[in-house]
Amino acid sequence: MKKIIKLFAISCLMLSSSVGAWCTVDGTLNTPAFECPVMNLFGFTTKQIDLCTDWSCTAPINIFTGSKYLEITPSGAVTGSDEISVNLPTSGTYSHIRLLFNNDVLMNGYGKKSNDWCATGSGTIYATEALAKAAATNTNFSFQLDKWLSWGNGVDASGYGDIIYGYGTGQNNIPGYTSHWSASELNEYTLLIRRDEGNDDFFLTTVLQGDYDFDSGKMPSTIVFGVTMDKVAALGVALADTDNSSPIDRGWTTLTDGSCVTYPAAFLFDYIIQ
Repeated sequence: MKKIIKLFAISCLMLSSSVGAWCTVDGTLNTPAFECPVMNLFGFTTKQIDLCTDWSCTAPINIFTGSKYLEITPSGAVTGSDEISVNLPTSGTYSHIRLLFNNDVLMNGYGKKSNDWCATGSGTIYATEALAKAAATNTNFSFQLDKWLSWGNGVDASGYGDIIYGYGTGQNNIPGYTSHWSASELNEYTLLIRRDEGNDDFFLTTVLQGDYDFDSGKMPSTIVFGVTMDKVAALGVALADTDNSSPIDRGWTTLTDGSCVTYPAAFLFDYIIQ
């Protein structure tokens, strides 16, 4: 196996938000829609990367095992936290990629829920965007996996897996799997999520674009393992109260006191070898 080091291709497409600023889903300022949340920093640890020939990954080829922290800010990937060293195979064609992520991410940001402003690192409700922006601090976040994955996916039972179909052709027709959710408007390819063997972390499996044939004997011209923040929805904001049970039911918080809840939300995943 050849060992190479390639940029993990993490980029940040955050739309800056000032007091009173409005944005639309496509990121323009022409038609007011809602005030965008802001993610100042997002960091996560990749523990394993496998190449697979199907969704079940019954015969994976491991190209990385370890612990690599990756981080982005509004300026882009942080130097020293933007690369992963991988061992590429010298034969075979692979159509899927499976990654093991540590269920403990670092984030910093702020956003609005109805008329309330929230900031990472605090449960306080703020009256203005300026106050929430000033209050935001780096904070760690972990999903309650049994609740976050409570719907199952047709193969993995409730509490152990989930699947979000991509908007691409045929992505909602994967034998054996069923989804509770509408197809993603962000990701073209389906995201299959399941808990790891220790039930602490989680695997994400998706389509490996390019179907590169390693039997060709040539080094791939493009290697992109990309995770990109959605410009308007990378940070989720909610209130932890019994009248709004979603934050509790979805495993974002255990609180029920009406305080602010922030959590990682929409990201674009692109994995390409060609």
